Amino acid sequence: MISINDYLDKILEDFKEYAQSGEKLCKLKDVRFDAGRLPDYSDKNVQQLYLLRYAYAYTFEYKRMYQDLMALLKNKSQLSVTSIGCGSMIDYWSLTRVFPKSCDICYIGVDVIDWNYKLNGRGKDKVTYINADFVDLISRHAIIPTDVYIFPKSISEFSATAIFRICVELSSLIPDRKPVYFLFSLRSKSASQQIDISKTKLLHKTMLNLGFTSNDDPESFSNFEGEEKDKKIYKVDSSFSHPTDVVEFLVNTLPACCTHYDESSCDNSCKQKLRWWPILSCSQVNYQIFKFVKEA
Repeated sequence: MISINDYLDKILEDFKEYAQSGEKLCKLKDVRFDAGRLPDYSDKNVQQLYLLRYAYAYTFEYKRMYQDLMALLKNKSQLSVTSIGCGSMIDYWSLTRVFPKSCDICYIGVDVIDWNYKLNGRGKDKVTYINADFVDLISRHAIIPTDVYIFPKSISEFSATAIFRICVELSSLIPDRKPVYFLFSLRSKSASQQIDISKTKLLHKTMLNLGFTSNDDPESFSNFEGEEKDKKIYKVDSSFSHPTDVVEFLVNTLPACCTHYDESSCDNSCKQKLRWWPILSCSQVNYQIFKFVKEA
């Protein structure tokens, strides 16, 4: 498959064309999702900036998460995964970096937004992208059961009612005594992370109430701590390399691309707000894995 840096460079080409077109860049100043914020992911340019800023770190996080999953599954020759809120399917990229080519992968990506820059599947994998609301999809029984359900930085977007609905519908699909795994990547800011964990705890509790067993602690999660947290990803995982062109453009070139600056109507720090550092360290790695088994 394409390397993550080549993938980002292709997005960067399109983003440069937009940023240097002379259009106003105001919509790029608030592309973040902390403290309950939600960017307009339906906007192609917002998608571009989001992926350029976060995809590098998120693919590393998802790779670590899938490595932990592989250790639990041991020598599995087939794996089916449903990615809920999959975006451009960058977690699939991470999946292919962990599970061997001999493993047959069935990957279903579901997202309410029809994302650009979706990754292509490997030749032997069965990869499906469904542009739909997952709760609606599962309520209509329009999706097959899989071994794994992953929420890649998306659990925050589901209400308590939606989480309960997902659990109820999945409980009717999952066979007795067959292990099923739920993976959650959590936001890194403390307040946002606690909101995410409250939702994963709700899912865990609901699954137990529906007749499933689990030995996992819903309060615990995997992350990097201390000095390890600030380490650059490429120094921890040699399969990653520093995304030089992306960093250079977002940090040094993008702020100067705004040609509409007007002291009478623009904030003094307006151009400064267009300076975006891509996430390059291990600081975004925060995830949980729950294993459930349905009692007979």
